[in-house]
Amino acid sequence: MIRVTIGVISLYLKRVLISLSILLNVILGGRSNQTFSARNHEWKRNNRPNLANSIDSLLGQGHCLECWVNWRVRK
Repeated sequence: MIRVTIGVISLYLKRVLISLSILLNVILGGRSNQTFSARNHEWKRNNRPNLANSIDSLLGQGHCLECWVNWRVRK
């Protein structure tokens, strides 16, 4: 029972963090339903100043790319 509760809390926390990332991105002028990480990867692809490498070093290599792919698929 404790394991299920931890799983539910983990999923909830992940969704809250994704929502906060989208909110931050929109506040900074980004597109709706695009995370801050996906935006930075898009900027990296377009040779614009970005934080993709810094975000990837904190959250794991390829994190921004994965977020960008998920955003493009759902778009």
